[in-house]
This record gives sequence, structure tokens and C-alpha cells, in this order.
Amino acid sequence: MKRTAHRAARDLVGALRRQTVRVGSDTPGVRGADWRIAVVATVNPDNTVTTEDGITVRRWECYLAPAVGDIIGITQSGGGSWGTWGRWATGPGITRSIQSGTALMSWTAASAVTAPVTFPAPFATVPRVTTNIQSGAAEVARWVSRASAVTASGFTAYMSAPAATNTTGTNIPLQWIATTL
Repeated sequence: MKRTAHRAARDLVGALRRQTVRVGSDTPGVRGADWRIAVVATVNPDNTVTTEDGITVRRWECYLAPAVGDIIGITQSGGGSWGTWGRWATGPGITRSIQSGTALMSWTAASAVTAPVTFPAPFATVPRVTTNIQSGAAEVARWVSRASAVTASGFTAYMSAPAATNTTGTNIPLQWIATTL
């Protein structure tokens, strides 16, 4: 009989240990703060996002322009509140807040030139675009540049002479930067 009572007590202790580990691993107040990677399923109007596994997470100020499909780092406080500092990585469905590049512009006997530019990855919203003529000799050094017809996927690069002077340029680098910040 003692052996059976001893075995029952040992089984009870084992069951209590397993239960304690399970409850502790599920309770932030017991295990402390935690972080992990998640994927955004819904962007909510109240500065939160909901992950694919149903966790509603408050966005920190630095996480601008969240989008469905973003891979984010999320953190949980010891009290159970969730927060995200923003995008963790790029990949399918991920948009970047800043992109840049160079368009090579060429023309013959013209006072203005345009060329289509496509962003490496489409933005979630229409970005602001700034251009700069990186180099150009003689008359081209006085030309100006700008972006027109900007969309989430690209823009039209435009360069023109300050006066209606026809010139020729070959592979003139037009730098651009686009941002939604």
C-alpha cells in the first residue's frame, strides 16, 4: 500500500511540474518579456496591426506605412502587451520606405529629354521623388531635372536645358531617390 501511495504522490508531482511548465510558458508574467517574428495579416486604423496568427500588435512610431505581408519583429512585455518596431526583412509582398537608383539619359539635338523609371519594388503608396543630374559637361552642366507622373511603381524622369538650346548627351547619370517617409 505504501508503494502505491508513493507512486501516486510521484505521479502527482510529475503532473504538477508539467502543468507548471505549460502555464509558465503561456503566461508572460511568469516567463517575462519575449519577442519573435510575425507576418502582418491586417492593418488596422487604430495604429495596430494583426498578425497571421491573430495577435493584435501596437505599432511604434518608427513603423510607417505598414502593409499586409510585412515581416515584422514583435515584442511582448511582461504584462502581456504586444508592440512592433517595424519591418524585419524584405521579401514578397514587402515594400520599402526608401529606394534609390540611377537612370542613364541620352539624347541627340534636343533641349529636353524624358525616360520611364521603374522602382525596384513597388511602394504601398505614391512616394515623393527627388532627382539630381550626377554629372554632365559643357551645356549639360546647366540642365535641370525633375520627376513627373509619379506612381507607386515608377515615374518619368525629365531633364531640360535652361534655355531652348539643343544639345546632345550620352549616358548622363540622373540619380533619384524615392521615399514614403
